[in-house]
Amino acid sequence: MKCPVCKNIFLEKTSLLDELYAYSCKSCGGNWMRYEDYWKWHESNPNPANKPLDIKTHLPVNDIIQAKICPDCGRILIKYRVDNRLDFYVEHCGNCNGIWFDKNEWDNIKLNNLHGQIHHFFTKPWQKRIREEAARENLQDKYIKKFGRWDYERLKEMREWIYKQEKKNEMLSYLLDEDPYKI
Repeated sequence: MKCPVCKNIFLEKTSLLDELYAYSCKSCGGNWMRYEDYWKWHESNPNPANKPLDIKTHLPVNDIIQAKICPDCGRILIKYRVDNRLDFYVEHCGNCNGIWFDKNEWDNIKLNNLHGQIHHFFTKPWQKRIREEAARENLQDKYIKKFGRWDYERLKEMREWIYKQEKKNEMLSYLLDEDPYKI
């Protein structure tokens, strides 16, 4: 089978972890993982990783932009975010479920203890969570820019306190009224 990036280089079988096999390209450094190999490894390692660490990109990744074709079944691979704190996508075949990792993507996934969760990356709930986290971080950045970090933190504390109160609506009305003592 040939590399989906280099197109003319044959992939060579390699071991990414004990009993977890993939097919590596010596030219671009990418790895093709067949789903059945991953699942066999996953089943024999019920706790392959602890909780994810403080997720970050440890090694540089050159996420190849070009469309890739599945080396096993010839279908187009679809890009999926792994986490919004990681600056790359992995490619997945919707037909045979194989997975392509560009150079250093697998290593970053492993360094972040996400390698036991690969089967979740391609699910709607996983992708939805990533989108929601990204939107939340985007809004938080906008609020910090608008108010400043110190004021934003105080606002969050006040908001949390107000929303725990039984009479929160009255409190919010009081705060929003220009002159709450005017009749």
